[in-house]
Amino acid sequence: MLNIYLLFIVYLCRMWLRSKRSMSQLSDEQLVARYRDGDDMDALAFLFDKYLDLIFGVCMKYFKQPQDSEDGTMAVFEVLVVKLKTHDVHNFKSWLYVLTKHYCLQKLRQRGKTLTKNSEDILMQLVDEVHPDDVYLIESRENGLRECIQQLPADQKRTVQLFYFESQSYVEIADTMSVDKEKGRSFIQNGRRNLRVCMNKKNGEQGIK
Repeated sequence: MLNIYLLFIVYLCRMWLRSKRSMSQLSDEQLVARYRDGDDMDALAFLFDKYLDLIFGVCMKYFKQPQDSEDGTMAVFEVLVVKLKTHDVHNFKSWLYVLTKHYCLQKLRQRGKTLTKNSEDILMQLVDEVHPDDVYLIESRENGLRECIQQLPADQKRTVQLFYFESQSYVEIADTMSVDKEKGRSFIQNGRRNLRVCMNKKNGEQGIK
């Protein structure tokens, strides 16, 4: 009886290793599709394991405590099970970073933490041009973003700061800047476009693809 049990365990291990080798040959998009279309939990588990360090790193950035970060990492997996079924994900790594960050911020708000926007929030607004490779790369790009903000024309710089850092609405910005609402919106849109150009240039100079 014991020999049969051991043979069964060996068989399961071999099947798991074979499945893992097969998964490693698939792109993130293919793995997402396998989970979305076929309820393939092995595909989801492989994706989670692949980006486990990224998820834990983001949790540590916000929670500061290993135990809270471990709990947060497992909670993100539970969120993944649901949200990956309902969201159209084109860049899984970027989407997962944002999902994890939003989870952490939500938990901190529930604990009564006061949160302010920072330059990372603007980076995530520019996610189409600046895909986050991992939490450390995002942080390294914040310095470049600050430099780009300083290079904006005065009106664009001021409206970007009011909109992103002080969370003012278009109406509030118009009042602060003594311009009409559409003019304020135009400053923000032009400022965002110039930030993208500046960040793309800096990323190219640094060899970041």
